[in-house]
Amino acid sequence: MRRKQLSRLFAFALSGTMILTAYPAVAKASTPTNQTTKIATQKESQEEYTYVYVGLTWNEYWASEGVYAAGNATSSSESDSKGESDKGGYDVVSRATTNHGLHRGSFQCMAKIYTEDGNTYEVSHWSTDGKTLYLTDGTSVSYAKGVITGEDGEHTLKTYQVTGIKYVPVAVKTADLDSFKEKYQVVENDGSLTGGYGEQQLVAYTATANVTANTNGLKTATKNEDGTFSFSARQTGTDSGIKDSGKKKAENITTTVKPASGSYGEFLRVDFNGAGYGDLGSNMQAVKWTYYGNDSTYSKALDSYGTKFAADNWMHKSMGIQLGLTDSVRCQLPEGYDGRGYWELTVYALGYEDYTVQFKATAENIVYPADDAAKVDTTKLTETVNKAKKLSQDTYCSGKQWDDMLGELQEAEDVLAEPRAQAVVDEAKEHLQSAMDALLKHKTKTSVKAATFLVDGTITETCSECGHTTSTVIAKINSVKLNKTAFTYNKKTQTPTVTVTDKNGKTIASSNYSLAVSKGRVNPGAYTLTVNFKGNYSGTKSYTYTIAPAKNTVKLSKAKKTSLKATWTKAAGITGYQIQYGTSSKFKGAKTVTVKSTSKTISKLKKNKKYYVRVRSYKTVKVNGKNTNLYSPWSASKNLKTKKK
Repeated sequence: MRRKQLSRLFAFALSGTMILTAYPAVAKASTPTNQTTKIATQKESQEEYTYVYVGLTWNEYWASEGVYAAGNATSSSESDSKGESDKGGYDVVSRATTNHGLHRGSFQCMAKIYTEDGNTYEVSHWSTDGKTLYLTDGTSVSYAKGVITGEDGEHTLKTYQVTGIKYVPVAVKTADLDSFKEKYQVVENDGSLTGGYGEQQLVAYTATANVTANTNGLKTATKNEDGTFSFSARQTGTDSGIKDSGKKKAENITTTVKPASGSYGEFLRVDFNGAGYGDLGSNMQAVKWTYYGNDSTYSKALDSYGTKFAADNWMHKSMGIQLGLTDSVRCQLPEGYDGRGYWELTVYALGYEDYTVQFKATAENIVYPADDAAKVDTTKLTETVNKAKKLSQDTYCSGKQWDDMLGELQEAEDVLAEPRAQAVVDEAKEHLQSAMDALLKHKTKTSVKAATFLVDGTITETCSECGHTTSTVIAKINSVKLNKTAFTYNKKTQTPTVTVTDKNGKTIASSNYSLAVSKGRVNPGAYTLTVNFKGNYSGTKSYTYTIAPAKNTVKLSKAKKTSLKATWTKAAGITGYQIQYGTSSKFKGAKTVTVKSTSKTISKLKKNKKYYVRVRSYKTVKVNGKNTNLYSPWSASKNLKTKKK
C-alpha cells in the first residue's frame, strides 16, 4: 500500500480541500434491527438450533463480514516495525514475547505457545500473579520469564501465536452439534467463560455462557458437504450472551486520533482512553474499520477492514486501547486514496453492544513512506533504561507492577539491541516510563521491640500494600560511661557528659535516651544522674558523681617556742577542715587534726624547728547509703620556724 501513496495523495488532493486538524470523534452505539427477530423466527421454524460459544480463527470470523480480503489467510514474510511477520491476511498473529503479550492475548483470543523442543500449549487463562498458565484441557503449568515448568520438566518458549477469537456466539444445528464439537473449542450454555490477567485498568473475568437466538454478534454455522463448517455474518442482537447479565454499553470512553507514528507498523492509529476503557478492552474481540474517503455523510463506504488482536489491536494496562490499521494483505486502501478522510470504527466485545465512533483523519494522522531512513535516536530510551536498572526492589512492592516493569525493561533492552524505527524506540520509552510510574512504593508500618541491657531488640517494618516484612536487629546496650565522676567546686553547675555504646561498640545516639540529674550541682556534694532509655531502647540506669570542696589557702602566724597559729579561707557548704603538719616538706609522718573553725593553734611543737602546714576542707555525704567524706585538694603548704627561746 505504501508504494501507491504518492499517486493516491495526488488523487485525494483533487477530491477536496486538505484539512490539517483532527475532526472530533463522534461515538454511536448500534441498535437492534427487525432483522434480528426475523432471523431468529426463520431458524426456529426451519431447524432446531443449539446456541454455543465457539473458538474461530481470524479467517473464519471475518470470511462473511464483507471486509477487504475476507477469507484470505495468506501469510507475509515481510516484517513489521517490531520485526514480526504480521502483515499477512487473516492468518495467525506471531509473537516472540515472554511478557504481557501472553497475558493480554488470553482475554478474548485463542492462543498457543510453542517451545524450543516442539511442545505446544493451548492457553486458557493465567493466575492472578501471572505465574501459573491454565490450559484448555484443564491442566496447568508454571511459567516464569519464558520458561514453562510441568511434570515433564522445563521447556523454553520459542514463539506465541494468537489464532483467533475464543468466544464467538454461534447457532449450530442440533443435529450437527457432535460433529461441530469435534472440530472446534465449544462452550455450551452454563459453561464457564474465563480469561485475562488483571493489570490496573484491565480486569480478568469469569462469566457463565448464555447464548440465545438474539445474542449480539451471533453467527450461524453451516455444515458443508465435505464436513467442514462455514459461518454467516454476525447479527446485531439484544442479548448479552452472559447469564444474568444485560448487554453492556461502553461509556466514559475518550477517543483520540493519534499523530502519525507507526510504532506498531500501523499507518493510522486511534486510542480509546477514559474511565470506561478497561472493561471494554478486557472484553474486546474484534475491530472493524470502514473508510468513506471524502464522504462526510458516511453514506457510501469505499471499503471495510477487519483486524487481528496484537497485530492491529492492543490493550495497555494504563495507556488505553490502541487500535491501528496495518499496511498488510488484509488492508489495502482504494486506488487514489491515502487514508485521509472520514472513518467509522466499530469495536465488538463480549457482553457489549457494538461500540462505534466516527472521526476524520488528516495528513497529520497518516504515516507516509519516508524517502530516506532516518537515523534512530535512542538517547532518551537509554536514559530511561538506565534509570529503571537502578531501581531497588526493596523500595517497591513486589507483584504485578514490579513484574510488569521488569517486562517493559526487557522489551526496551530488546529494542535498544535492534532499534528498527524511531516510533518503536519512542513507544518503548513511553511504556517503560509508564511502568516505572505505576510502581507502588512500600507503605510501611513500623513496630519496635526495644533493646535493653540484657537482650537485643528488633525493628519490624511491614508494608500495608503487599505484606512485605523486613526485620532489623537492635544490638543490646553494653555500657554507659560518664566522662567524669568527680568534680571540684567552681561556683558553677557541673554535670558529666554521657556516652552509651551497644554490644558491637557502636555509639547509641542521644536521641534514644534522656538524662535526669539532681538539682543543685553547684555546691560540694554527691549527685545522681539517671539515664532513661526510649525509642529503640528500654531501661533505666542511675549513676553517682561528686563535687568536692574547692582548694583552700593557709596562712601561718604567731610562732612561739612550742606553737604556731594556722588560718585559712572559709569554704562554702562544707562539713569541716583537716590540718596536717610536720617537719617534712613531704608530710612524711605528719599529724592530722580535724576542726570545724577556720583557724587552729598548733601546740606541743619542738623549739627552733621548721614546720610545714597544709589544710583541706571536706563534705560528708551519703553514697550508696554510707557516709563518705568528699575532700578538697590540699592547699599549698606553708612553713614557719618555732622560736628558740
